[in-house]
Amino acid sequence: MHAFPFPPLPRHALLGSVIWGAVLIGVLASIGFPGAWAAEPPERVIDGLQTLYTFEALVNGVIPDRSGVGEGIDLRVDKPQGVRFQAGRMGLDLPVVIASDGPATRLTQALRQAQQFSLEVWITPADAEQTGPARIVSLSLDRSKRSLSLVQEKGRYELRLRTSTTSDNGTPATPTPDGTAIQRQTHLVATRTPDGVVRLFLDGEEVATNTVAGDMNRWPDDCRLVVGNEVSGDRPWRGEIALVALYARALSADEIAQNFAAGPPQIEEAASLLPDHSENIDAVGTLMPLVPVRCFSTRG
Repeated sequence: MHAFPFPPLPRHALLGSVIWGAVLIGVLASIGFPGAWAAEPPERVIDGLQTLYTFEALVNGVIPDRSGVGEGIDLRVDKPQGVRFQAGRMGLDLPVVIASDGPATRLTQALRQAQQFSLEVWITPADAEQTGPARIVSLSLDRSKRSLSLVQEKGRYELRLRTSTTSDNGTPATPTPDGTAIQRQTHLVATRTPDGVVRLFLDGEEVATNTVAGDMNRWPDDCRLVVGNEVSGDRPWRGEIALVALYARALSADEIAQNFAAGPPQIEEAASLLPDHSENIDAVGTLMPLVPVRCFSTRG
């Protein structure tokens, strides 16, 4: 099993992370804190990865595809003022369209050829009453034609999947139980095997299974990849997104548990605010006043 850490952050965030690591380890070790040398979380699974998005900030106006696979499928935000970035999370408070500039053909062809996939997200819904359904991630043409979509419909999540036995809208959908879409950070994964078995996992645990018969050969090449909405802009989802990944295979339950244990990307807020230059920094004078606030933070 191959695994990998999150891709490199922009230089200013990386510099901040190195400084923070040195300062925090030194401070915690000096006071005898037992967790100063705690084990690192497991690395993420890479086998079959097709696209990967983390949400530290816009890079040259886009959310870059960090998978390193083929030609990257970057996502452009139509209204950059409608999103906010904080500690590795992108907040969606207003309707925006975050989509590939053109068809995500490479992704469509890889998943269609494999006849299987995994769609993984780290999200925090703004509330449990969103409907539409509200689109979290969608590979689609418009609000009624798609290859697949992960959506929120009030208190549950749903996977919509087009096959030779379902509609162009990917219905009937496979839902999680009622009351599972709540206002907390959640690791959500949807998988489909070549024999049609669909599974949904919340925080590393399987919560729903279904058989969606047929093949995926009807997936059109001109679908775009969209996050937080449809291309049409009228199915917005509100909340925070920390990670989106798509694989051209169904991850196993153990692999999903491994990615859950790895957690979402962690970016210190102070590091993300450091200037983008390489001048000398007085780490103690600049960062030490912040240590009492940040040194005991955990995964949010």
